[in-house]
Amino acid sequence: MRFAQIGIQLLIVSSYFFNIMNYDDQGTKITITGFEAIITNEYFIFGNIFLAIVLLSSLYHLITQVIALFNKPLYDKLDQSLTIAVNIQLFIGLFVVTFIGLYLEMLGLAMVGLVVLGAFIKYKFKL
Repeated sequence: MRFAQIGIQLLIVSSYFFNIMNYDDQGTKITITGFEAIITNEYFIFGNIFLAIVLLSSLYHLITQVIALFNKPLYDKLDQSLTIAVNIQLFIGLFVVTFIGLYLEMLGLAMVGLVVLGAFIKYKFKL
């Protein structure tokens, strides 16, 4: 299941390269990637902060799962901080759907679903 966790985190991070958000500019629907939504602050006020936190916690989760493959004692030391990161990621994922859900494309909703699935697998299988 550790490889499933790594795959899920890779999918979350790679979804930022695709159009996951849209906004309406005077009647024209413009789609933007996750990185554009984070970097450009003219689209969303808090959305870019939420998306950045999800991205950073996904990267941390990915790194710790790769560490777990090679160095189990170090992973055991990082496990509590990983639990905190996953909880924050899940909480912020809820905020993403709640506050900027109208601006999400289907891939953006799938990204939030992957966040929930990653947390479920971590807690279900105690990874």
